[in-house]
Amino acid sequence: MRRSSRIYLLLAAALALAGGILMAKMVRPEKDATWERLQGGGQLRVAVDPSFPPFDDVNAQGEITGFDIDLASALAQRLGTSPEFIVIAFDGLVDAVLAGKADVVISAFPLDQRLSEDVRYSQPYFDAGLVWVTRAESDLTDPQQLAQTTVAVEWGSQGDAWARAQKLPRVVRYETPDATLAAVLAQEADAAAIVDAVSAGLFPQPGLMIHTPPLTSDPYVIVMPKDAPKLAAAVDAALAEIIAEGEWTRLAEKYFSYPPPQPSNSLNDSQKAP
Repeated sequence: MRRSSRIYLLLAAALALAGGILMAKMVRPEKDATWERLQGGGQLRVAVDPSFPPFDDVNAQGEITGFDIDLASALAQRLGTSPEFIVIAFDGLVDAVLAGKADVVISAFPLDQRLSEDVRYSQPYFDAGLVWVTRAESDLTDPQQLAQTTVAVEWGSQGDAWARAQKLPRVVRYETPDATLAAVLAQEADAAAIVDAVSAGLFPQPGLMIHTPPLTSDPYVIVMPKDAPKLAAAVDAALAEIIAEGEWTRLAEKYFSYPPPQPSNSLNDSQKAP
C-alpha cells in the first residue's frame, strides 16, 4: 500500500491526542524542550517503520537499514548528536511525536497538510511524485511531447490517472510499474513511461532515463513536534547541507539503480506549520 493512502488512518487518533496536548499547553506554555534536550547531550530519537525498502528495512542480521536510516544518521551528526531508532508501526509514528516518545519521524512519510495543525514538517528530503521515463537514447526532452508518442502506464495508478487527465491519445497499460518500464525498453511503448519516482529509481535494468523535474510532487518530509522551532530550523539547515555537499546524491546512488530527482525546498510557511 502506498504510504500516502495510509495517512488517512492517522488523522482521528492524532487529532484526539493533539487536543489533549493543546489543553496542557494552554495551562503551561512550553519552550523548545526537544532542542534543549539535544543540546544537553541527548540522542535524536527517530521513529521509523522498517517495512518500506529501500527507505526503511531490516537486514538479515536483524538491523534496521535503508535510505532513511543513513539520512537520519547524517542529520544527527550535523546536529551534534547520534540517532536512537525507535521501531513503530506506521500508523503510530505521528502519535509517538505527539506523545513525546520520539523527536522526529524519518520514515518515508508523505506530506499531509491536515496534520500541520499538530506537527511541524521539514523541507522535503525526497520527492516520490510522478516522473516520465524514456530509453536513454530517446530524443524526447519536453513532457509536452508525450502527446505525440505512445505512453506506458500501470493500470489504475496515479500515472494512469495523470495520462487520462492530460488526455494523452496513445496510452498502453500494464499490470505493474516494472512491466511498464520494461515495455519502454522493449519498445512496446514508443518512448515513455509515467511512474512514481520510487518505482523508476528501483528498476533493475539499465538503459532508461528519468526526466526532471517530476510531473507531480509527492514529498517525503521529517515530522517534528509543533513546539520545536529551533529543532525545525536546525533540521532544515542540516538537510540543506546534506543536499549541497553531495551526501544526498551518494545515498540515492547507494539505494537506487536510477538516482531519483533531488528534492526542492518547496514548502511554504503554512505547510511547515511554524
